[in-house]
Amino acid sequence: MTRHLRLLLLPLAALSAGCEIDNAAYMIEGKEHALIISREKPFFWSDQYELAIIVSRMPNCQRRHPMKPARLSTGTVTVFEGGEPNRYVLRQGSSRWYAVNTTDCVFAVIEKPATEPVVLGSFRDKGDKFSFVPVKAAAEESGS
Repeated sequence: MTRHLRLLLLPLAALSAGCEIDNAAYMIEGKEHALIISREKPFFWSDQYELAIIVSRMPNCQRRHPMKPARLSTGTVTVFEGGEPNRYVLRQGSSRWYAVNTTDCVFAVIEKPATEPVVLGSFRDKGDKFSFVPVKAAAEESGS
């Protein structure tokens, strides 16, 4: 590679160096059955995360579904029981609601439920790492 080409590519490499890609998993029944949130900050100047949920129940299905982008400060996704086996309700931030079904990996945007379902945990920053934090661990952190 010529020296001039390297000098041209160096700024491009520096611009992409600020990107972040994090994944966190809620393991339902081992590694074969899980909800995984993928969060990506494409550029160092980005002020939001691109979010996607990967619904996985192997070997039946595994699908990636895009979610609404979230501001860096509000990238929390809460997981609730869905009222029937393999069904879960997600709340992104405070106002976006989704339903997922791990039987067939279906994903849908839904209206806010009339009553808030039972919380299982949340995908959020824990220290300096993006993780799924179960309700019990979150209660212990807050001293409850």
